[in-house]
Amino acid sequence: MANINNVVILGDSMSDIGNKWLWPTGQLGRLFGAMRVNETGRFSDGKNWTDFLVEWSTGDALMWGNSDLTIRKSADYRTLSGCSVLDVDPGDKPPRMKSWKNLDDYLEQLRAEATQAKRPARSPEQIKYVNYAMGGCIVTRDWDFAPKFGALTYLRGQVEDYIGQRNALGTHFAGPTLHVLWIGLNDFVTAGRPDYDPAKASNAPATNDYAAWRAWSQAHPEELKNGRGAFPAVEETRSLIELITSSFPGAKADQYFMVIDLPSVYNAIRYMDGIGEPSMVEQAKKIDPVIGRYNSMLRSLVLNWPDPQAAGAPAPGHVHLVEMSRWMNHISQNLDMWKLSKKAQDPGVKPFYQAGIPPAPQQDPVPADVRRRITTSDLGHPTEAVYSLMARYFVTKLLKSGHTLGRIDSDTWPKSAPFGDLPFDLPD
Repeated sequence: MANINNVVILGDSMSDIGNKWLWPTGQLGRLFGAMRVNETGRFSDGKNWTDFLVEWSTGDALMWGNSDLTIRKSADYRTLSGCSVLDVDPGDKPPRMKSWKNLDDYLEQLRAEATQAKRPARSPEQIKYVNYAMGGCIVTRDWDFAPKFGALTYLRGQVEDYIGQRNALGTHFAGPTLHVLWIGLNDFVTAGRPDYDPAKASNAPATNDYAAWRAWSQAHPEELKNGRGAFPAVEETRSLIELITSSFPGAKADQYFMVIDLPSVYNAIRYMDGIGEPSMVEQAKKIDPVIGRYNSMLRSLVLNWPDPQAAGAPAPGHVHLVEMSRWMNHISQNLDMWKLSKKAQDPGVKPFYQAGIPPAPQQDPVPADVRRRITTSDLGHPTEAVYSLMARYFVTKLLKSGHTLGRIDSDTWPKSAPFGDLPFDLPD
């Protein structure tokens, strides 16, 4: 396949490195306790899975030093510009997590890196990285009324921002590019998207085959305007992938995509019978089957892309599915194997920065058993410990797709991955 030069993250809270909490709706959500993020804007007690991907592939870290430096450095990668460049340290060196003496020293280094990033020729020792993911983002756009009074954003907006900013960079952005799309839980959980009612929908397919649903939707376009069902989420995903491909027709051979499916809500404390929130436990009975149908339909799309010869269709074999649903079911069924516990953290757990700038502690003051609980205090989002296992599985599937990324290849990964003695994948 390809040695990836550029990584583009598109999605929601699971991947967000500080986009949502700075928006007015995010600030309002935090004020009223409807949204919880840590002091760097991540929906985690520390890092999320994209932070691990950056560290493992480059040896650099977005989250280190203290909250101010983490926020400042992350800002360079929340939109695409000449500063969105990560240097790749040789694989035999430890991660380059430097402790800056003060903010001025750090900003001076950033200016030097920005100047280097603007050169027409780019070193193969660099990866251009951008992360548009935003908490509260949804993929479907067929709602009669904007869900949550318009507080939720749409994935199409992220894609349009990316296309515009990439066009502005011109030849400074080139080479094999990996687009990662992970979204949909907000559609079915936050917005409460219901499934189709078979008694009311006009001869809706009884199968989860994408092609059957696409044919049905073309015969019944009215059914795509009422905020129901799994198919519109999958259809919009297809549309956005083809929009990206068609926006850069000369680079079609260099456009790669990895689409991640949705874990069951039953992996989160909030939805677990006996320890979760009673109203949410009842809601899960309606949500989880729709998520299962979405995953099946998404898999059908990736395996049999429609009209593969169309101008906007991605190149054959350039779209891969990461079945995070199966992996997280495996994690949930084997918590002891991964040193996790079926508990939520108490409020107030803060990130631990490596390396931290004094007076930050040199050792994590939070006990290991608290760090290795499965959700943060909001009962819904994973902890850093769980995110690391999500990232571990993503990298495994990245390599199985034939790609390499910076320091990550099939030789180095088994030696450097966390829990290197445990299975990296599930049996087919």
